[in-house]
Amino acid sequence: MDSITFKAGIDDLKAVVRLLHAEGHWVHEGPFDRYCAESGESINFWPETGEIRVSGHPEAARRLSERLRALIESLDD
Repeated sequence: MDSITFKAGIDDLKAVVRLLHAEGHWVHEGPFDRYCAESGESINFWPETGEIRVSGHPEAARRLSERLRALIESLDD
């Protein structure tokens, strides 16, 4: 899965993830933060580099990644 770059901080990413309407919770994992969706996918964010990686079942993770990428790109417009 390709990574996504997000230049803003964790609070801004949390606001974007809320727009996905994917139930879940955030966990701080040392150098990165993880959103654990109830559906089983995870959004992993490294604030230092701005890298986001989505993991989980390949098809579901791909769909979630595409939705997240589209939301982030719409913020840049």
